[in-house]
Amino acid sequence: MKFSVLLPTRNRLEYLRYAVDTVRRQDYDKWEIIISDNHSEDDIAGYVAELADPRIRYVRTESFVPVTENWNNALDLSTGDYVVMLGDDDGLLPGYFSRLMAAMRDYPDPDFVYVSALFFAYPGVTRKEAVLPDAPDGFLRTDQNRFFSGDKPYWLDADTARGIARGYLDFRMPVASNMQFSLISRRAIAAMKAVGPFFQSPYPDFYATPALFLTSTRILVYPKPFVVIGITPKSYGFFHFNNRSGDGVDFLNNNGALAADDTDAIRLPGTSYNDSWLLAMKAFETNFSGARGMAPDIRRYRFLQIVYCYKHGYFDRSIAPAALATLKARMTLGERLTWGIALPIGFSLLRLVPTGLRTTVISRLRRLIGQHAISDEAAIAKRFESLIDVYAQIDAHGMASV
Repeated sequence: MKFSVLLPTRNRLEYLRYAVDTVRRQDYDKWEIIISDNHSEDDIAGYVAELADPRIRYVRTESFVPVTENWNNALDLSTGDYVVMLGDDDGLLPGYFSRLMAAMRDYPDPDFVYVSALFFAYPGVTRKEAVLPDAPDGFLRTDQNRFFSGDKPYWLDADTARGIARGYLDFRMPVASNMQFSLISRRAIAAMKAVGPFFQSPYPDFYATPALFLTSTRILVYPKPFVVIGITPKSYGFFHFNNRSGDGVDFLNNNGALAADDTDAIRLPGTSYNDSWLLAMKAFETNFSGARGMAPDIRRYRFLQIVYCYKHGYFDRSIAPAALATLKARMTLGERLTWGIALPIGFSLLRLVPTGLRTTVISRLRRLIGQHAISDEAAIAKRFESLIDVYAQIDAHGMASV
């Protein structure tokens, strides 16, 4: 069996080296890496040439293209039986290929395998330089969700899979959308490409992950960590967790995708994160869920935008009153009556809560409204300096079984 590792990259050679290294250290060697360089200023080509490994293929775009286009570039060049997507600051854990092959001997021919992951936030030299302000020493945390638990592989039933897809359309995050969680068969890729590119919308994983859960019949769940998802100063996760959604749009080159759409009548001011999610769900509906009577919950999308604006207007106080006035002008009468009074009062009162308790309250509110959070309840109490340090420590201390 041959595996393809997709590694789209742009200007992050210092992290790309680690990602590639986690593949080259595996105890199974029938793999290929597809590095799709999105017009980097870094010498990615020189780095690949130095490796002199025929299993590592390199291609470069002629200009800086949107993230989704670059992901499809990498996928179209791949030839493996199964495919996994990595960001250039992510990595595989020890035994990724061999452990999944062992599972597939007992659970043969899955359309795709959904695994668990470790989230690794890089530490900062100082608190100001930390990737996440509330975690200056970084962290290593195991992903958690309410659907998958235990540490043994099993087939996922169709009702649960459909419920996960439905959750995305309801603008909840039932399981992590990151493509790193999924090892995808060539068969499933071909089936989804029958209606267009495998990756679509400004958030390609928000589209592809629920589509896989909805359209696949043989879904293998293996809820043990198999990958590490890095959060670095040069990652989209950094912009997302630091409330810099505008910078995140520039980082992904998604301005054009967000502007050229037909959803203006239903969109509200707020965060581009929710707008990108909306466009992913509209593409998902067009290609797959509409035929099954499943449409995006537009009321909930608008609710999330309203919550975002009022939180940043009355709690963080990072949105000017004029911006809130624009939101209120586009809200329906029902939305103004329901949320236009309660949310300003609630977020104003939250400012009076002690800082430590305030963090807990906000975290619980995120879960209450269905947002997937990286929980500190599953943190590994150790400082790691880099992704390759995580790989080596897990390898040395057996931490892959956390």
